[in-house]
Amino acid sequence: MTFLRSLCCLLLLACSVQAVEVVVHSSVSETTLSTAQLRAIFTMRQTRWTDGQAIQVFVLQSDHPHHQRFSRDKLKMFPYQLDAIWSRQRYSGIGSFPMQVDSAAELLLLLETTPGAIGYLPTDTLSSNLRVVTINEK
Repeated sequence: MTFLRSLCCLLLLACSVQAVEVVVHSSVSETTLSTAQLRAIFTMRQTRWTDGQAIQVFVLQSDHPHHQRFSRDKLKMFPYQLDAIWSRQRYSGIGSFPMQVDSAAELLLLLETTPGAIGYLPTDTLSSNLRVVTINEK
């Protein structure tokens, strides 16, 4: 009985984290990205938009529930895998970490004020100054 109660509590906690949407600054012309393109951007391999504008990637801390949801649902990978990719690139000198912030409010502010920015936000904190990007599963 205790096991079932614990399992139910874990499921409720997992479901209580809101869905997140990938969003970009209004200066970004892309409205649709494939999962592969999204992975390339968030693993810091793609550094420019198709119009040549620099991509500025913003994320929450790796242990934040919204970051974990984004990693699993949108990138189709676990947060620790993303951390490993960032670390490997940074310490080998071929890449860098994205800008990590502590809260969704800080993330929202940076996304709204940084041309070329991409990030993710819970659906209840979306802003009219940002554009939601559709992710194709291809």
